[in-house]
Amino acid sequence: SSHFGSRHSTRAAAALLSDTEHSWTQRVSPPISFPMQFQAYPEAGRHRKEQHIFLKVQNVLHSTDSVALPCSLLAAGSFLVLYQHMTDEDTSRHSVRNFLAKILVSMVPLAFLERKILQCSDPVGLFAKFSAKVLLMHAFFLGLRLACVVFPDVQVGYAYCNGLAFVGACIMLPLVFGLRISVGSLYEHRDVCFLALCTFLLALLEVSLLGKFAFSNKWTRNMFIEDVILTGSDYIEIISFVPAVWMACRKDGDVPSTDLATTQRRAVCLFAFLAAFYSVEDVGNAFSLRRDYPLASCGHAAHFLLLTDFSTFLLAHLYDPDKFAKLRGQFYTWLADACAV
Repeated sequence: SSHFGSRHSTRAAAALLSDTEHSWTQRVSPPISFPMQFQAYPEAGRHRKEQHIFLKVQNVLHSTDSVALPCSLLAAGSFLVLYQHMTDEDTSRHSVRNFLAKILVSMVPLAFLERKILQCSDPVGLFAKFSAKVLLMHAFFLGLRLACVVFPDVQVGYAYCNGLAFVGACIMLPLVFGLRISVGSLYEHRDVCFLALCTFLLALLEVSLLGKFAFSNKWTRNMFIEDVILTGSDYIEIISFVPAVWMACRKDGDVPSTDLATTQRRAVCLFAFLAAFYSVEDVGNAFSLRRDYPLASCGHAAHFLLLTDFSTFLLAHLYDPDKFAKLRGQFYTWLADACAV
């Protein structure tokens, strides 16, 4: 019994000493660090600093009261046109210079709309006015491209992409945007129909006067038709956002009665459509042209960047700005990582 008590007291003293040493160690020992993570990635701190700088630059370029980013992209597009004009003697209708000029013209309405949205007190009502018209313009030039299937040996663009985009536009117009095939809808969007028709007639006149092929010659008839479809669809695509500019500048126009939830749903559908289509139209073509026509590839990239910027910019005004800021921060953090690699 005394032996057990001695052992018990000895253990108690040892336990007390151990607890005392442990508490003393906690008081005097510095916090334990794990340097293996930084040894494995010694550049992590520098990368985070670069990301921070990248986000700062992005916020300066595209703050809530600035359109520096779209203006910078327009300046880059202008430089591409000027450089191509100074270094290449080809000035034909389908030259790279003229292609870059068309890209630049198509970018101007997007930059203008961003400026108008900044000055607009009701971006929801503004989007409700022009969203259906923009999608209808895209449906027009996509339908014109699909007319190639009627003619043998005539092809404009990627047929599968044009077909899927046209079907998607035809589905969204009645289901999401409330466009019905009726006299009333035709009258409501008469400006878009008239603009698309005049643009196509202008393309037909240009090809007839300046084209190399004649419709009267059966050997060149298909090439004439292909040139008309290509030129007409390109011109309609270039001015596809012009109806939105009209709506933004028209102060006495009636604003459709559309609630916020419906407008948000239309915005998501429209910009999802644009992102999917131009991922092939711009990104796909930029990748395929990068070796033979690098400046044309840069033009496609500039147009896609401005379109993406416009889409996210408008969505930011239709949804919660705080949630969008977090999403935008995650995107630019990923982009900074990709650039750092």
